Amino acid sequence: MSKKDLELLNIEVGTFKRVNDKLTLKIDQSQFRYDSLAELNEVKTQEPNFLHLQNIVEQDSQVVLTYGLSKEAKSLKHLPTEKKAIRTAIAKQIMTQDVLRDGKYHISLNPANIWYYPMTNVWYAYRANELMPFDDKFNSLSKYKALVLYCLTGTPYERLLSEPKEALAQNQDELLQQIVNANDTEELKLAIKGIDDYVSYREWQDVDNKEQKSKKKLWITAGSIAIVAIVGMGLIHKNDQKKYVALENQHQEQITKLKYSTAVKTALDDKEWKEAGKAMDKAGYSKNKKAMTYLNLNKYQEALNTDPSLLLKIVKKAYKNDDTKDILEWQTPSSASSKTSDQLKLEKAIINYDVDTLTGQLSFEQNGDVLLRMGKAFNDHDDTQDASTAQTKLVAINKDKGDYLKALMTLNSANKSVDDNQKKLDDANKIDDKDSGKGDKVKEAKSNLENAKKDQSTAQKKVDQLQKKVGD
Repeated sequence: MSKKDLELLNIEVGTFKRVNDKLTLKIDQSQFRYDSLAELNEVKTQEPNFLHLQNIVEQDSQVVLTYGLSKEAKSLKHLPTEKKAIRTAIAKQIMTQDVLRDGKYHISLNPANIWYYPMTNVWYAYRANELMPFDDKFNSLSKYKALVLYCLTGTPYERLLSEPKEALAQNQDELLQQIVNANDTEELKLAIKGIDDYVSYREWQDVDNKEQKSKKKLWITAGSIAIVAIVGMGLIHKNDQKKYVALENQHQEQITKLKYSTAVKTALDDKEWKEAGKAMDKAGYSKNKKAMTYLNLNKYQEALNTDPSLLLKIVKKAYKNDDTKDILEWQTPSSASSKTSDQLKLEKAIINYDVDTLTGQLSFEQNGDVLLRMGKAFNDHDDTQDASTAQTKLVAINKDKGDYLKALMTLNSANKSVDDNQKKLDDANKIDDKDSGKGDKVKEAKSNLENAKKDQSTAQKKVDQLQKKVGD
């Protein structure tokens, strides 16, 4: 067997072996938790976007999974060698499929587990139920970011999982920044769609320039020729002709949008925010997409001016970037509702710790993120009563965030206890050595301080654990 006929691909749970149209994966049986092999049959069900798992057998203390695979299919490990248009199209298809969305199975997004055929065919191999081994170290957004950035840049997927900014090491492209800065999968989908549009437009433009053809896309030109030919032959009716003409016009509109998408990128690269806004309008950006484009670049005021209804999302991004002081400079546009204006005043009150405003609003606030910020402000200023009130409300709205605020309050108390016991130890050490009770007092103070530090460590671990859970 030649090397060309054999391909080995490593994923988190084992190594795939591809021979022609067969793909096998062997995993140690000890990694499974089933009582009967039949409990794995559900993953053999044929579903769109997945390779057909033809067989599962036990063999020499291993479980062997055999998949059917088209000879034309390529491992995603080879994608970095493809042209940009193919890479962006595949990345866009991956986000369109969004196979992690329903959470029915644990699906590896390791490129070695994914197969493709240009331009929009993507299949996944290994998917696990709860009885099968799977890697769950990273959340869906981190996996998607790493995979999309791998498709676009070729940077190793494993490194991108921990640090997506590695994709920017060789290229500080603003479009890649949008991928890195995406806050959720929907933002990621919007970002990769924009990149795919831009790359497709540029590559077609290059083809047009090289071949000195019409500035229209080749597929539009070809479509137009086909329409003329069909009409000339009398093979379509007038109504059909109208449909074809309408389709051509629609395609022309898409090209116009792509043209202005290029202008958007140029303006953003040059940090010409007003020009970028005009170009986005001409490119047909929705208000939401336009605002999110600004937000992905941390242009908070521009995002707020574009869509004031996104205020809380913009605030959350500012907190994530440690740009909370910027909020104090924000102004709501004239188009903003009074509710949005009041909300911005409250956000500023949280940062400035305007206790009268905070306590006055506490009874009425129903948003979990805002309540958490209010509770943290009370806690940071040792207002345990109002912090407890905020926590009680919050736990009823969002238990995880309520538990997180409670953990922060416990940590604050533990920190105070450490400080208090440290002071007592310092005082004990200052006692005159002639005092016969000094030794016992120092010993007791040291013991109390040690216990306080243990409580502090436990409280800190709890905070860290819940912080990851709520994404604070």
